[in-house]
Amino acid sequence: MVRPSFSSSSDVRRVVKPRDPHSHKGDYGRLLIVGGSDVYSGAPALAGMASLRTGVGLVFIAAPRRVASVIRSYSPDLIVHQLNDDLVTSNSLALIEGLLARSDALVLGPGIGRDPETTAMIPRIVEDAASMNKPVLIDADAIRAMARNIGCNYSNLVVTPHAGEFKALSGVEAPERWQKRVPICVDFAKRNSCVLLLKGHETVVTDGNSVKVNRTGNPGMAKGGMGDVLSGIIGAFLAQNVNPFDAAVAGAYLHGRAGDMLVKMKGFHMIASDLVEILPAVLKKFDQISE
Repeated sequence: MVRPSFSSSSDVRRVVKPRDPHSHKGDYGRLLIVGGSDVYSGAPALAGMASLRTGVGLVFIAAPRRVASVIRSYSPDLIVHQLNDDLVTSNSLALIEGLLARSDALVLGPGIGRDPETTAMIPRIVEDAASMNKPVLIDADAIRAMARNIGCNYSNLVVTPHAGEFKALSGVEAPERWQKRVPICVDFAKRNSCVLLLKGHETVVTDGNSVKVNRTGNPGMAKGGMGDVLSGIIGAFLAQNVNPFDAAVAGAYLHGRAGDMLVKMKGFHMIASDLVEILPAVLKKFDQISE
């Protein structure tokens, strides 16, 4: 039986990269986010802004034609590439592959939707990333799209479902209490050779060998967009060559810690963009200058 432990600030300290005075943006990773749809234009923008606030050097967002300009309008800090169609389709695979080649990690799924053509594309994008040895985080509707393809035995894969998405992915109903979730999560991660982050009141993170339970966070975070922020935080660490398990553990802790800081200021009335804006205050104490 794998013995779980609880995440803490030391998990963040382990992964935050010291800053060399002579460094440049390329030293802190390039993250590609593929997502967005006519309904969910904000999701990839939230993920991108969260990853920048966490410390990644560059963010590329590949988004459908119809929403690329909308995503671009959220912030001048995002580098948005317009895909060829109004959805993520095979017509844009060459463009996505080119961006993958230039990137250090991929976040796939924020706001991507459930169109059948898009759903069919998602396993192909994951396969391309795996062939290039790029770490991948799969979130949102991309999780449901991988329900029949998750067993790709790719150790650089992080999957971040909530309970409903986990049931769609595995066919298993996750219990509410973390003690009962742990064996289910460990079994899933072992069978699929991936890192699983099962969201909840107490988030469980496991690679099948180690388990961490995260207890930061609060009910005010039960809002749309919060998962996109989490994906961006973890993606930033993946792009900086952090081990996927460590990246997921640190990301879950930081995400909840930011929410706990916000609840003191706003009560339960925070929104996802508040979380993005408060991340620097949470991360500041981990900043280091290398000698």
